[in-house]
Amino acid sequence: MTQAFDRKSSASFEVAIGGPPPDGEAEVDRRRPTYIRWVQRSLNRILSLRLAEDGRIGPQTRSAIRSFQQMRRLNPDGMVGLRTEAALIEAGAGRPPGNGADPGPSTTAPVLIRRETEPPGLSLYVNIALGGEAPAPPMTGIFLPQRYRPLTPIDFILYLHGFKARRPSLAIDGYWNRAQSAFWPLREGVNDSGKNVVLVAPTLGPRSQTGWLTQAGGLDRFLDQVLRALAFHGPFAGAPPRLGRLILACHSGGGWPMRQLALSDQRGAAAIRECWGFDCTYNRGDDTQWARWASARPAARLYIYYISNSPTQPLAAKLKALARPNIAVLPAATRIHDRVPITHWRERLDGAAFLARS
Repeated sequence: MTQAFDRKSSASFEVAIGGPPPDGEAEVDRRRPTYIRWVQRSLNRILSLRLAEDGRIGPQTRSAIRSFQQMRRLNPDGMVGLRTEAALIEAGAGRPPGNGADPGPSTTAPVLIRRETEPPGLSLYVNIALGGEAPAPPMTGIFLPQRYRPLTPIDFILYLHGFKARRPSLAIDGYWNRAQSAFWPLREGVNDSGKNVVLVAPTLGPRSQTGWLTQAGGLDRFLDQVLRALAFHGPFAGAPPRLGRLILACHSGGGWPMRQLALSDQRGAAAIRECWGFDCTYNRGDDTQWARWASARPAARLYIYYISNSPTQPLAAKLKALARPNIAVLPAATRIHDRVPITHWRERLDGAAFLARS
């Protein structure tokens, strides 16, 4: 049921898509398929969904509207009216169509949640909803170090975190915050290295669930959104930069998705120069599949760190025995699982000679 329309309090008005347009709003007819397609297209871009843009309201579209409303702290009634429409526009959807043709394709960026300048540099938090984060909110962190030079193509480190069963609602802004945890000062390590590289870390699920990131085309789709985020919210003045060289890094349960991305046939996978695995060899195939990757990519390198006499050692030892020249399997210099990444983080950054200095 829709509310009565009051011109003096129109900001509170919401009308269900498919219902009659309110007085004074005839130029935007919310019953038309073109308008509904605009809503679906906007939600796909803003929430990183795959709704059918068919101009019809179904359960998935209604659910997506509610998700967007909750994200924007609106009444989650699944209706699109003045307030929700304004929020879609503010989030980068562009103006809705009138009673004419559909709007053209958009190159809008993911919604900026907020930015930080501590530690020194620029941390952008953007909404790229992978679909596996819950109960954590969808959030990807993008860190540009203190002396970063905005060059294109851009070199990236894509970091995939491990399990977080004890804190399932933790998003990346808390994960890499040194004040909340001493284990993952990843941004500080990039700063200290002086390397001109952008660190990107999506929020994954409690058991490192990746949603669509590890599905067909997911890596390219994700990197495209990160590039658009840098164009719109970073130092690239609205012109999307190009992808340069890519480093994949992971800890613990992030090992399986890292392997899936490396072994995919996407253009993003072709840009991989190195993979860094920090105590992550838990999964069947971590020996033979990585060896296959190394044979197919002789110019790329894999570094695996494991804790001696731990569950990660058996497959690490088998991988080492396969003796691929571009794979280094090394015992970690710590016996604390959560300290393995930061113990060897600077070592790997310094060893990546192909990364320019800031």
